[in-house]
Amino acid sequence: MKLIEAKVAGKPRIVSTKHGERSVMDCRTSNGETIPIWRPAGDAEVMHRANGERVMLAIDAKGKASLVETAKTRAEDAAARPMGFTIETTTPPAEVSRSIEIADYIERLGKLYGHCYKTAAQQLESTALETLEVKDVATTLFIQTVKHFSL
Repeated sequence: MKLIEAKVAGKPRIVSTKHGERSVMDCRTSNGETIPIWRPAGDAEVMHRANGERVMLAIDAKGKASLVETAKTRAEDAAARPMGFTIETTTPPAEVSRSIEIADYIERLGKLYGHCYKTAAQQLESTALETLEVKDVATTLFIQTVKHFSL
């Protein structure tokens, strides 16, 4: 299973198909691909989505896309990750939200390490330290920050 973050592209709508009426919501990924999500007619989870809203899609082994519904509110979900977030996972759908939580945590730690490295490089700019030594200082700052704030 592959998880992809996308944005709702346009207003969800109800269309007539040979199988009856269905709700459809187009989603656009960070690489510009448009993926339609098909649900039963009038499905609230699809029909109440706004244009530009971030959503998480699950793509199964056969390429079928479905909307991932999580316990988080949509506002929390949108604020938690940048566009383009992708996870490759083989976990069952019931455990998808745990995978997302782990990925969010890793992303936050990555941003923290980046900040530690940038700070170390700025503070040590006037010294003759090599890049590897600056990395070591940044790693120490990162470890101490994680310990101090119990991250």
